[in-house]
Amino acid sequence: MSNTTWDAEDKKLRKFEEKLEIPNFRLSNVKSLKLKTGKDFNKIPKGGGCYWIWTNEPILHSLHKDPLPKRFSGGIIIYNGVAKDDVRGRIKHHLYGDPNAGWSGISIDIALRKFKSHNKKAAAKSGKVALIGGIKIKTKESLLKINLSKEEKNYIKKNKLPFYFRNGIRVSDKKHKKYLYKVYFIIGLKSAGYLELIEKKWREKHGLPQLCTYKSGR
Repeated sequence: MSNTTWDAEDKKLRKFEEKLEIPNFRLSNVKSLKLKTGKDFNKIPKGGGCYWIWTNEPILHSLHKDPLPKRFSGGIIIYNGVAKDDVRGRIKHHLYGDPNAGWSGISIDIALRKFKSHNKKAAAKSGKVALIGGIKIKTKESLLKINLSKEEKNYIKKNKLPFYFRNGIRVSDKKHKKYLYKVYFIIGLKSAGYLELIEKKWREKHGLPQLCTYKSGR
């Protein structure tokens, strides 16, 4: 087949994608749950889908320089993603995880020990690290400006660079329980392609949540 044929097919698909409905920036037409305890996660239906994590906790750092989503209801979407088989399990990894877990999770809390892999760098003299106001966190002094617990601050003061984020948080911990965490989710869709388009197009239209590390693709 000629390249003209493939160009025509591509055009048809792009026209179809342009007509697909994507949630608005407030996610007002998407189901949501408040998450405070471990039992709350069982209310999330089983199955694959896409999800967004919202909080009113002040997250002062970002993992990229792209525009962020707009704030609403006193908070902001800090992360969104796709889990083709188990949204509940993925969200639990993010918000009710084991501090020693090897799987990836949102990067908010400082890991209180050294890691060699899987954990994102919070601060280092070089390499990919978190940012404050678009500037890389390269010193302990800069790292201490993000929202930290007393324990995290003491650990940073007593140790040397680099510092890492732990994988995920636990919403019931003292540091986080005074804030509200909500998850918005769409579960039960059969098309993996549509799920990925929702993730991609929502980010393109409304902004890239600050704890995401890529705009599209993996």
